[in-house]
Amino acid sequence: MNGIKIEKMILHILDNSVGMPVLSEKEHPYSGDIMEFIITHIEKIFCDINIKKASFNSPKNTVKDLCIAISENSSNFVEKTKEFAQLMYNIMVVNTTIPPCDLICSLFYKDGEKYLGFFILNYKPSYIHYVNESENTRINTVIKQQTTLPNENQKIDECIIVNLNDYSILLKEQKYEIDGEKEFYISKYLLKSNSVLSDKEKIDIVNKVSKKIIKDYYENDIKKMAEVKSALVESVEDSGSIDIEHVKSKAFKNNYELQNVYEEEMEKRGLTEKIIEVNENLDKKLPRTQKLVTDDGIEIKVPTSYLTDGNKIEFLNNPDGTISILLKNIRDIQGK
Repeated sequence: MNGIKIEKMILHILDNSVGMPVLSEKEHPYSGDIMEFIITHIEKIFCDINIKKASFNSPKNTVKDLCIAISENSSNFVEKTKEFAQLMYNIMVVNTTIPPCDLICSLFYKDGEKYLGFFILNYKPSYIHYVNESENTRINTVIKQQTTLPNENQKIDECIIVNLNDYSILLKEQKYEIDGEKEFYISKYLLKSNSVLSDKEKIDIVNKVSKKIIKDYYENDIKKMAEVKSALVESVEDSGSIDIEHVKSKAFKNNYELQNVYEEEMEKRGLTEKIIEVNENLDKKLPRTQKLVTDDGIEIKVPTSYLTDGNKIEFLNNPDGTISILLKNIRDIQGK
């Protein structure tokens, strides 16, 4: 069985300004449009590079027990999702920086696997027209809606998807201020789970560490930055993954001390993997170009590989201390 099939769905309203959660007593009525809405979002979530893999951190876990109860007997779906919504609301009501939302809970199948999803639809302001009619006049006005939900073309900000075969978790969450510090409340306080970095977080760490090393040890040398970026792209094109060993040895050659510093900086930021698998969505985030900005505001955007190719671009050091950039072998130039 391929694709996504919705078995059950329910909507709970969690708005801490109301003073209590508005919990549905029955499942959401089946509607083709609404089911298509949630299926579209589920498909996007499974491709989202912000998704993290997580696991419940102890055998005895309230949310895991709810998931097990629903998995073993789906007639528990309404009551157990109400319990989950109440748990979530209890955290929200004492931490007012967490935004109000609608919580869609769904029992569904994807490619034969059974999942329980909790989709947190944070409210987004939008504008609609409003017709105000009296006995003598009609006034058309624009009013602000405070509780609009994301449409099919937008992404859900936060969600939890539990695989009901092994109880592994796919998690997308945001930080909010709790007790004066920005924290991930879903993983820490609601799920009480351990999580690994998302694909986006991994590539961000690689990029930030690369920039830091080039700044600290090479004074932001453009060619050296290009060598690091080229090594990243080369690794992905050769193996479909970022091989940290390949990148550091290619970029820093025989400087073993700097290779160790590069790897240590990754680990300090939480990236301990030596091989990062790169899917189609993550591949788009790889730095294949370099923007050069001169002190007088001229911007040049060039493919990274050109910066290490003397037949394409050359940097000339002038006697007066300035730098000239020579672009070579150009067949055509167009203004864009």
